[in-house]
Amino acid sequence: MKILIILGLTLISTIGFGQNDIENDIISALIKSEIKSSPNDTVFTRKGQIKKIKKHKDPDVILVNETETLLFDPKVDSLGRFKNETNGLPSLDKDSYIDFQDKNKSKIQIDLIQDFNGTIVYITRQEIESIFKQGGWDNYHKTFGFKPLIKISRPGLNNDRTKAFIYYSSSVDGLGGAGFYLILEKADNKWIVKESMLAWIS
Repeated sequence: MKILIILGLTLISTIGFGQNDIENDIISALIKSEIKSSPNDTVFTRKGQIKKIKKHKDPDVILVNETETLLFDPKVDSLGRFKNETNGLPSLDKDSYIDFQDKNKSKIQIDLIQDFNGTIVYITRQEIESIFKQGGWDNYHKTFGFKPLIKISRPGLNNDRTKAFIYYSSSVDGLGGAGFYLILEKADNKWIVKESMLAWIS
């Protein structure tokens, strides 16, 4: 009996970790895709010679290291709305949509993003809530300046795990942010952003 219990727990643990690995791969791909350095600006003289090159800094962001939950009301945000709305997500499938709802009833920890060209400061939900409780965005700016605050959901997956439906937001102020729903597809063992839909803007 003890052996069966241990085997069962091992299987559950392995399945859980495998699922989280896939989710973190998708989250990592999304962050690398959406947060990039701006290209350098080259300034030319009237004769067409290079005068100087303005180099842009690599991105520097704050990431809540736990996923978001309760992201929409399925009675209002139906599958049909996402698929049919202008600038919506026409390739969103039912399986990914339902899996997104189910997954985002709970949270997972976000792994460290590897090979990111920039700086990510990872912050817990409790820490960010404490910062805002003590002074809102003014207190956030005192702590982090105007570095974007990134929040992200768990991805919903289709049955063969080749398509993902996910939520992502970036904010620098109460009137300086936006949230998006996105579709990613797996091709050549890489997750690529294929579609995005604006969820809100401030």
